[in-house]
Amino acid sequence: MNNLLVQVAGGLKTGGGDSSYFRIRQLEAGVGTYRDLGNGWVVGGLAGYGGGKSSRRFEDGGFEARWDTVRFRSYAAKFQKLHAEVYVVRDESWLNTGHLSYGAALRLAQVRFTSLTDQGIAIPLNQMTRVEPMLFISSGNPDAFPWLQLRLTSSLSVSLDEGKWPSPDERIRNTKEGRLFTSLGLTIYPHRFRE
Repeated sequence: MNNLLVQVAGGLKTGGGDSSYFRIRQLEAGVGTYRDLGNGWVVGGLAGYGGGKSSRRFEDGGFEARWDTVRFRSYAAKFQKLHAEVYVVRDESWLNTGHLSYGAALRLAQVRFTSLTDQGIAIPLNQMTRVEPMLFISSGNPDAFPWLQLRLTSSLSVSLDEGKWPSPDERIRNTKEGRLFTSLGLTIYPHRFRE
């Protein structure tokens, strides 16, 4: 079990207001490995699976729309995703100099929609690939739980193919646009259970 990493993360974003919102609920898990480079630096990779659902509502046409011509987009999605990522971490807890670690990761995610609609009408998009650069900070208590860290992650999720080959369908372009996400998760190092 040396160098085994298990990661569980979830995200919840609730929307406010009546006319415009973005909500998402997702949960994912991954398994991977890492290598200690010394001096608190760690590199690694993992692969995982997750799923969730989201909804988004906004006014189509910007701020200039007249009240009698206002049109709203109302998207709803259920999805599953496979992901793979590589990361680098500066882990102060391994040096016994603190309880903090921070780092960056790059994730490639294949999102598969089990349902994707606009106002209940199906959108013809079954899957998309997204690239997600991430920054994170983790904290734990090495004296009580040396095998566990709480991780806060912020990521930008973009679909690279939409920039090169934009879809003629506005609903697909809206679905593929870049988004900023924040998640809270747990990182478990099984080999530290005996410490």
